[in-house]
Amino acid sequence: MRIDTALPDLIGDLGRFGAFVDRIEGLVESQVSRFRTGASEWLVLPWTNGFYLFSEDSEGQRRGREVVVAFLGPGVVSVDTVTESRLNAELPPAWKSTGLVRASFLRRVDHRPNGAAEMLARLEDMVASVGGRQWTALEIKPTNSELLRDFRLALLRRDDDSARSLLDQIVLNGHVSAENLRYLRIEYFAAFGRWAEMRAMPYISALLQTRRPRAISETLLRMVWWTELSGPEHENPRIAFNERGVLGEFGPLVRSVRVPSTPEGRGVCFLAALADEDVEWQTSILERAEEPEERHRLKALASAPEREATATPADLPGHAPVLVPVADPVAEAFREGRLADVVSTFITDPTARYAELALQAILDSGEVEHAPRVLAAVRDLGKRGALELTRHGRRDLAELEQFVDASCADWVEWAKRLAGDVRWADAAAVARNNAEAWPQLGTLDAQQLAAVCDALLEASGGTNADQLRACIDLLCRESARILAGGSSNDFCQVVLALLSEQDNFSEMVRSAYLDLFAAWLEVGPSAGEYEEVLDLTLKIWQRIASPNAVGWCINVLELVADSPCPVDSKRTGLAVLMIDGARLHSGRLSFRERVEVEVLAAGLGLPSQEIEAPKIERDVWSALDGKLVGIYSLLPRVETHLRARLAKLCSVGDVKENHDEVATQALKSLAERADYFIVDTWHAAHQATGAIDAVRPREKQILPRLKGHSGFLRALEEALGG
Repeated sequence: MRIDTALPDLIGDLGRFGAFVDRIEGLVESQVSRFRTGASEWLVLPWTNGFYLFSEDSEGQRRGREVVVAFLGPGVVSVDTVTESRLNAELPPAWKSTGLVRASFLRRVDHRPNGAAEMLARLEDMVASVGGRQWTALEIKPTNSELLRDFRLALLRRDDDSARSLLDQIVLNGHVSAENLRYLRIEYFAAFGRWAEMRAMPYISALLQTRRPRAISETLLRMVWWTELSGPEHENPRIAFNERGVLGEFGPLVRSVRVPSTPEGRGVCFLAALADEDVEWQTSILERAEEPEERHRLKALASAPEREATATPADLPGHAPVLVPVADPVAEAFREGRLADVVSTFITDPTARYAELALQAILDSGEVEHAPRVLAAVRDLGKRGALELTRHGRRDLAELEQFVDASCADWVEWAKRLAGDVRWADAAAVARNNAEAWPQLGTLDAQQLAAVCDALLEASGGTNADQLRACIDLLCRESARILAGGSSNDFCQVVLALLSEQDNFSEMVRSAYLDLFAAWLEVGPSAGEYEEVLDLTLKIWQRIASPNAVGWCINVLELVADSPCPVDSKRTGLAVLMIDGARLHSGRLSFRERVEVEVLAAGLGLPSQEIEAPKIERDVWSALDGKLVGIYSLLPRVETHLRARLAKLCSVGDVKENHDEVATQALKSLAERADYFIVDTWHAAHQATGAIDAVRPREKQILPRLKGHSGFLRALEEALGG
């Protein structure tokens, strides 16, 4: 019902206000004429024994209270919350239908003879001031670097929907070149293992012939492995390598990266080294193999049977030999993509004849190690007058000079340069192309790691802050590697601090912070570290507190509740402030979110509140009444947590968990019997999930997009259509 229609039932006869009738009518009409529903606005209206502040939700109450106290002051009124029971009993039905069913009483505390007139005058000033204000929606548009940051964070946590949406925004933004958009699409396909789609890209053949970043070449090598050499139809990759003509189609790509950083890339290049009978190349790849199992697999490729090529007519008896002109070996190596051979030949014997080929080879391969030596040799030839570069050669020389100037040997050198006062526009690209070749941060000594931490913190407020923001996903990945090794250090806390200081604290940044926060808690920080990071987390919540961020708040509380606590008072303090903050938005939270907040409050030893379920949301969850909810996860106490929360939402029949790491009969039975079955792919064993797929179609599995117990409940809600 419209407010103006229901208003008479609420305010009644204004004649009771005597001489103030006309002024109060004007006060009411002025507010009602400008009121907008669904915007958390508020009204001050007369009702029963005085003036009341009405709103649709708790956010409207908060805003209205702030304005009322600012204009009237505590010396004129006190603002008292009206109980829900009184509102249900006394509000007219017509007014309830407007949705303005939250109220606070403006209790007049100034009892001087002119106190009522003073209060009304201030209310009129308030309405005039607020009414004269022009409300404009604040539209926050993320910058291009923020979109790229969020896109790569989405890839890092395998969030397909968000990554695709962000990539679409980057395309529409128009700040990224067509070439770089191709690279971003390749990153996207690689993150989700969509190799066939990458192989089908219309410009993939052209991309193989052009100069590209080292990271893209490495990704394309992985594509070659998965589309050309792997799968049930290719029992012997070596035979497939020859039969499918991989070297003929992808030769320049395969030979451009001497020793790849990925197992798939090393497999492709090892097969090429076998085909070229290049023992030195084979040895280099075997030395880089990270696991004994990988080295064994590569050696098995060397001993695998190789199908002989069909003889050509010239090889058959009775045919005269064909005279083939002797080719230039260096030029031939360049055409075949053996760029490392071109570079090594030039470094061994620098001659003007091969200088331009060496420049192209070093740029195409992206090899950092030999670039300074090639540059020095070309410069020396020029100084001696032995070399006159073509226009193409001069361009390559300038590019190589820039490449060498931008190159870094490790994370320490990169971070120090990033923190400098000189603008470094290629910093993020350098890190992205070379990070896999640098020593991992977890292997640095304490002094080196401290230098990296100090430099990163300094860079966050410097001239290269955007470059730091563009590669925050790399820092998250390095931090996760350190924590996965079972140790925690200052670097992990620095990355958490860098995430917390992002100007646009987007959903992707919040998720990245949560993932790192969870891994950090699991390692077991010291008491001092625990207090520092919990203080940081609380500051983030106070900065982003809103109905949309309550899900993040729930996840944080869940993590601290389920993790070892070295400082109980600090955890309790965090819980009190975060739960109180979440309750302020209860009017705009879903039934599930309110239940989760109160369950967590009880679990953390705080008083909990009873939640009255809205009929519509109760009906959604009632679909689970009497049903069996199964869940597969390697997380501890999953069944206990899920049962406690579902008990507040519905009359669930039963909740059963399974945490087997292999394909057991118990797991298969639960997957078949459960009415609803949640598969926690974030914490699962591959063999077990394969067994589930065998007995239950994927479309009948509930796959949480978020980690943790709250993610299970949210996934259930989505499956129920809530």
